[in-house]
Amino acid sequence: MVKVMIVDDHPVVRNGLEAMLSVEEDMEVVAAVEGGDAAVAWCAENARNLPDVVVADVHMPKGDGFGMLSALKNAHHGVRVLLLAGMPLKDEETRAREDGARGYLPKSLDGRELVKFIRKIAKTDSGFEANAYEQNTGVLSDKELTVLQYASEGKTRDEIAVIVGISPETVKTHLKHIMEKLNTVNTAASVARGFELGLLRA
Repeated sequence: MVKVMIVDDHPVVRNGLEAMLSVEEDMEVVAAVEGGDAAVAWCAENARNLPDVVVADVHMPKGDGFGMLSALKNAHHGVRVLLLAGMPLKDEETRAREDGARGYLPKSLDGRELVKFIRKIAKTDSGFEANAYEQNTGVLSDKELTVLQYASEGKTRDEIAVIVGISPETVKTHLKHIMEKLNTVNTAASVARGFELGLLRA
């Protein structure tokens, strides 16, 4: 039986993953928590029932995936960590590999594929699991990040234009491209998605 812990700050994601994995005959979800800090605390309190695989979001407000990975690696060597990213980035994949994660996969991965990766990580000691993706797909440019950051601070289109030194129409164009890349429907949703992906900081 593969014991799995789910770590994600979004209840819908946590519940969805738990429901999906719970129907697998060879898997048991031993815990589902909202952040890396909670995951580390749970493992400390349940040292005799540790998960075989921890499936965790990379970006979480209450303890991110990398901090959790470091803490679990130091305290519980046998626990294997699989990191999931809403927007996979090459430098994060490299860091995950170097820090000792057993895999770094996109959240958009098909559920059946994710189950296969979890089984493989639990049963083998070799290799680092990753899923091919186009590095630049969805990644915002520096100017787009700047515009999105000001939007997250409540600045209007005209105010952003003055601050950045571009026209309001150019700001509008940047926001349009941001929505296309983040697959969102408006600026507010883009800001929320930016925080979720770790592109923005409060």
